[in-house]
Formats: sequence, structure tokens, C-alpha cells
Amino acid sequence: MSIRSGRQTNAWSDNWWPCSPLRSFISPRAIANAGFSLSSMVADLVAADNGQWLWPEAWYDAYPVLINIDIHQIIAGVNDRLWWKDLDGNLQHFESGEVWNSLRNREDKVLWVNSVWFSQCIPRHSFHLWLVIKNKLKTQDRLTVWEAGSATNLQLMCCPLCKYDRDTRDHLFFQCHFSSEVWGLVRKYVDMGGVLNTLSSIIQWMELVANSRTLEHIICKILVAATTYFIRQERNNRLFSTLARNADALSKIIIDTVRLRIMGFKVSGEPKYDKILERWLISKNMALEPS
Repeated sequence: MSIRSGRQTNAWSDNWWPCSPLRSFISPRAIANAGFSLSSMVADLVAADNGQWLWPEAWYDAYPVLINIDIHQIIAGVNDRLWWKDLDGNLQHFESGEVWNSLRNREDKVLWVNSVWFSQCIPRHSFHLWLVIKNKLKTQDRLTVWEAGSATNLQLMCCPLCKYDRDTRDHLFFQCHFSSEVWGLVRKYVDMGGVLNTLSSIIQWMELVANSRTLEHIICKILVAATTYFIRQERNNRLFSTLARNADALSKIIIDTVRLRIMGFKVSGEPKYDKILERWLISKNMALEPS
């Protein structure tokens, strides 16, 4: 609080001085014995005639830190001002956003964020991809850490897609024989250079193109998210139902989903987009530049 009239700032509980609140070292009993109440405002502690502090002289011996408190010039009729100190220690106007940034748990900024969240993304696919990268999916390797099920059941666990290995995150995306085949089919529609069928290789690529706004890279980002989403969906279908699609059928669903998203773009008729649109079987009159 920045003191003006001193009528909006509690003397004991509010933060109006570097060592505030005063209640952190002056007890309620000492406050009461000095003739004040816990609801006293800063203005109540300043003498109207000479502007001196009204607390007992003995407090300077009991609480030497009070010596350093400057006497505030009271400006009658002007409300005290509320400020917020941001993470850098600068005083800012109070905003709920500043409170949130100060209270929330903050981690180092990741380089791939703009490859997951961008204006042209499919939100549910991006959310799923975020879970994949953070390794938050309930895969069988995580169940072993939670000690879910008997030891026999854990030994019998295997990937529902390839029936060979336990379905870990890295196995599903895309080292599993089935998911690797799907990834190989859909990546023919994009140019991802030397990206391998491993999640680490894909994340490394995502970091490199995170801030790219070219049509090619935007489509690549959408395709990566869609592929992980439908691979996970196929895994759950086979695990919890009798539904099963082969690699060709699943890759077609992924390609059709991405194509439909591209058709929603506003793409100009520039020649540089022609090959991309032809590859996705989209006519030129549907094309516009991604916003």
C-alpha cells in the first residue's frame, strides 16, 4: 500500500512498509496495551498536530526496527493506493494476471510450445500431444510404477497394437511395429527431412520449427498431433473393445482429418502452395494463407 490519507491501510496487517506487517513482530497484547486496536489505520498512528508517530517511546527499544520507519505525510481526502510487486520486484498496478503469475508454479520455458499450441491446431489433438510430451498418458509402464494389478497381470501386459512389447510412451510413438507403419504412411504427405520414427527425434524437429508460420510446417505440426491422437485412440479401442483398424485404414482417417483442417485455411493462390495442395488433393480455389 502507498500511503496517502492512511485511512485505507491497516497499520498492523497491511504491507505499507518494507518490514510490514507490523503484527509479525508486535503482538496484539502490546498493541492493545498501547491504546490501539487491531483495526487501527495508519492515519490513527500519526499525530494530527505534529505528524509524529503516536506509539510509545518504549517501542523503539523493544522494536528497534521502528526507528527506520519514515513519518508519512498524510494527505487528507486522497485514498491510499494499492500496488503489486511483480516477480522482478517492480511495483505494478494490481491485476489478477500479476497475482496468478506470482502464485503459480513456474518451470523453464520449453522450446516446443508453439509446435503444440498454435492458432491453426486442432485443440483436442494438441492437448493429447502435450500429454504425450509430458509423459502423462496412462501407459502400462506407468501402471507398474503405481503397482496396479498383480505381478502376474503386469507380466502379461503387452502393447495392444503389436502384441510384442509393453506399451510405453516411446513404444507407442512410434517404435511399435503398427504405429511405425502408420507413421510411415502419413509422413509421405509432408516433408520432415531426416526425422526418425522416435519421439525424441520428432520433439527435436518440433523445437526447430516451433516459430515457423509456413504452410508446410503448420501442416506438419497438425499431422504429428493427429497421428499421436489416433494411434492412442486405436490403442484404447483394441484394449477396451473389439474394434480394430489396420494401418491403411487408420492412416486414411489421419490424412482425411488433416486434409479437412487444411481446407478450412484461407490460402492464397500463390504458386508456392500448389505442390502442397496437390499432394493433399485440395483444389486451388479452396486455398488461402493460414491466418
